[in-house]
Amino acid sequence: MISHHINNFFLLPLLTSYLLLALFVFVISKNFRSLVNISFSLIVICAASWLYSYSKAYQSLEIQSALFWFKLGYLGIIFLPITYFQFTTILLKIKSMRWLIFLNYLVGFVLCALVLKTNLLINGLYNYSWGFYPKAGKIHPYFLIFFLGMGTASVSQIAYQLLFHKVKNTQIRNQQLKYVLFAFSIFILASIDFLPNYALGTYPLGFIPTTVFLIIICYSIVRYELMNIKLVITQTSIFLFVYLFVLGIPFALVVWGRDFLIRMFNQEWFWVPMLTLLVLATAGPYIYLFFQKKAADRILVEQRRYQSTLRQASAGMGKIKDLKKLLNMIVYVLTHAIQIDHALIYIYHADQKKYILGASKRKAGKSLFIENIDEKSPLVEYLCNNRNLIIFEEIKQRAEDFKDLELAKIEQIISSFEGALVVPIFIDQDLTAIIIMGKKESGKLYTEDDLGVFSILANQTALAIENAKFYEDMKSTHEQLFQAEKMATIGTMADGLSHQINNRFHALGFIAGDAIDTIHLNQNEMSADKMKEVLAELERAFVRVQDNVIQGGEIVQGLLKYTRKGEAGFTAIDVPAVFKSALEMAQFKIKTDQLKIIHEYDPSTIPKIKGNFTQLQEVFFNLIDNGYDAMMQRKNEMKEPGYLPTLKVRVLKEDGYAQVIFEDNGIGVKDDDFRKLFTPFFTTKLSSKKGTGLGLYVIKKIVEDNHGGRVEMVSKYMHGTQMKLRLPIAIG
Repeated sequence: MISHHINNFFLLPLLTSYLLLALFVFVISKNFRSLVNISFSLIVICAASWLYSYSKAYQSLEIQSALFWFKLGYLGIIFLPITYFQFTTILLKIKSMRWLIFLNYLVGFVLCALVLKTNLLINGLYNYSWGFYPKAGKIHPYFLIFFLGMGTASVSQIAYQLLFHKVKNTQIRNQQLKYVLFAFSIFILASIDFLPNYALGTYPLGFIPTTVFLIIICYSIVRYELMNIKLVITQTSIFLFVYLFVLGIPFALVVWGRDFLIRMFNQEWFWVPMLTLLVLATAGPYIYLFFQKKAADRILVEQRRYQSTLRQASAGMGKIKDLKKLLNMIVYVLTHAIQIDHALIYIYHADQKKYILGASKRKAGKSLFIENIDEKSPLVEYLCNNRNLIIFEEIKQRAEDFKDLELAKIEQIISSFEGALVVPIFIDQDLTAIIIMGKKESGKLYTEDDLGVFSILANQTALAIENAKFYEDMKSTHEQLFQAEKMATIGTMADGLSHQINNRFHALGFIAGDAIDTIHLNQNEMSADKMKEVLAELERAFVRVQDNVIQGGEIVQGLLKYTRKGEAGFTAIDVPAVFKSALEMAQFKIKTDQLKIIHEYDPSTIPKIKGNFTQLQEVFFNLIDNGYDAMMQRKNEMKEPGYLPTLKVRVLKEDGYAQVIFEDNGIGVKDDDFRKLFTPFFTTKLSSKKGTGLGLYVIKKIVEDNHGGRVEMVSKYMHGTQMKLRLPIAIG
């Protein structure tokens, strides 16, 4: 009985067969109803049975045992081209080939019978230095023709589909076919395993390209976000090179260095190639990753460029406070950085329960887009449930592969936007915005690498939108606070206003009464001269009525002007005019005759400032009111003989700014209270009825946030306060 030593590399095909079984389970679990997945799984089973049987044969010490396992392994080899042809026809949906598939299986079963019962296909074993291997029988060359013919037929079908039906297919389907075509070109390398059948003692490493072949096809049918095919080819070539390097050196040590190692290490010689394999296997992944990164950087140089641009844009988004500017910036960067035909961004509006188009950008062609997306749209529901980016081509392919009506609806919606990629923007659990991006001008698909960058962009966009919305809400709150402060001030002015308006009404009443009495007294004795006298008296009365009406109207206009939000915009404004208007309003709240006002400026020489008249009127009013209260508090508390409440107003010019200074000789501010002064609702006034605690807060917000100026306060308790307003000078 012929025997031989064990083939030392039986472990590699054995482990590979286990890997393929795991691949079988993975593919079936992804979609056990898919004919594509099932047909691919048959290829995997054939390859796994081949490798497992061969690994058992390599372990056999007796020729009969080895021959049995080799024949069993050949059953898997026979059905490899048959199942691959079947997979190709199912993938391409060529129903007319069913008869040929059936015929192939008949041929396969006949070949299996010949392998098991005769020596026509396998005629014994070769006894190579590295182990047993099947010897080709008489009909083996015909089997090779059948094997290669099935492979050629499969490749021809794929090539024909790519050349003549490319437009009908989705981009992902075309990419899948490229992957399958490339995988088969790798599988061709497995034909080296037929050389030892013909007395050529090359070591059978065909399991390596076979495994790579199956992994590539598995990736193409399971994953829809496919990588650049050039990158896949390069990475696969690098992998094969590294893999052969890792296995080649230990193999060379066993085949050509065995005698030398036996002389050096006796029975322990085998540990040398094993340890070498262990070291190289450990270093192999690092070597692969190094070259893989270098290759990716060269092939994806353009993609890396725009991804870097997007990362930089993401980092700077948080600085933009205006929501409209932010949205316009996002769509601009997307269209120009990635070179896509258009980009849209929709923002959720709770009051309308819709996502409204916030910004759009199209490089060429029409510029009209769908204005809104209903919150109950299937697209919105899908995004909320999955929380992932949507690639249009992927959804389209999934809808076709799984016959999914819901995915088909989403496909139609995205198609109506001419979208290629949909990026959801979530803030906490809420879908706040939706970005819809068009196709790349290059025609390339969005890659998995792209999706990682867009996920970062989505997170940064969410933060930026949240910040912009918060800023808008804060501005709205400030306006409400300003308005509340005005209305509270109006409340404190009620006595003065009612007094002034009542005076007008009393005057009108007296004038009207005098006019009526004049008419009654003279209506019976009315000479011509008397008539002239009465008419003259009535004229004077009506002039007085008119004057009082004008004065009352001025009071009401001043009140309305004060309570307006000041939406007229920014213009060139005279400081004296603002002060005069503010003082006219203040006289309804304070007793202006109890203080001395000193104007330390020449109205003809001071510059105009760029500002909003109503807002600055409010600032000046608050400063006059605060100064008056402080001075009255000092007068009442200190009882100083000869004390005269005095308010000085100065205007200075410096470096493009006008400095308006209000200085009073009031009570001043205590050190403990100073840091709280600009906090909302904090007041130092003795009576809450007199102060709302919003005056200084409003002053600071109007001057610094609205006008780009600065507010400075200098105060010394029991001596007085100086308020400095730095406001921009109007140009031109």
